[in-house]
Amino acid sequence: EENGSSGQVWEVDPALPSNSQRNFPTVLGGTGGNYESFAYDARDRFNPTFYVTNDSSSGSMVRFTPDPAVVQQAEQTGDYSNMLTTGGTLEWLMLHPVSGSAGDASGTFSWTSSRNTADSNANQFYQNTEGIDIRNGLLYFVTKRSKHLYILDLDALTYTKTSTVSGAFDGQPDQIKRILDQNPESEMLYFCEEASSDNGIHARDYEGNFYTIIDSDTLNSETTGLAFSPDNKHMYISYQSDGLIFDIVREDGYPFGSMRLDIKYHAD
Repeated sequence: EENGSSGQVWEVDPALPSNSQRNFPTVLGGTGGNYESFAYDARDRFNPTFYVTNDSSSGSMVRFTPDPAVVQQAEQTGDYSNMLTTGGTLEWLMLHPVSGSAGDASGTFSWTSSRNTADSNANQFYQNTEGIDIRNGLLYFVTKRSKHLYILDLDALTYTKTSTVSGAFDGQPDQIKRILDQNPESEMLYFCEEASSDNGIHARDYEGNFYTIIDSDTLNSETTGLAFSPDNKHMYISYQSDGLIFDIVREDGYPFGSMRLDIKYHAD
């Protein structure tokens, strides 16, 4: 929930009508924030972790680790409804650039129980976090003000940073979604966009090349809600203020993560 410093993180059950949803937030939001996007790492089902970005200049990323007893009960019963609403451990992201400079392209990271300390760190090194995704132990997130993509190795506790400024991708990166293919070299990382006059959808391939998938000259609101069908052959995207949702397929019939897309490439 983006609501200044008082937003919370809510959980909605798509199988229930609106009048049957819980009327209280999860514990992920703590004392509140300008929360943007959510992701989780459940490679170890008995030790999952959940992450939320905070679209604020001094808004650190949240990591929530549920209570082990709650996780064990959920795995035994198949009822996960209390996973994010019962107390656990809240921590916040700290980046440690290799030479201590905001311009560094790599470094290490840690998690702290002091939100104030992490908020100061975010203000210095990763302001206004937006889209987030996790695949195979790698956490991807973007910052809209500085237009950077961060890749955190959750096991090695190291990170790299690259620019998202490329060709037509001149707006601020918003939500992101990664598509995995059987061939790692065919993987694509997709970005939504805001704050541009022609917001669209852009992608980054295995080699770091940027592509423009959609570049509208008539719709100016930010793109959001990026999702893919189970077979990755349908891309779903919405233009927020215009209230429009699109279902997009490739003319060649291939999935969006398979083979090189026939789209415009923008070099740095």
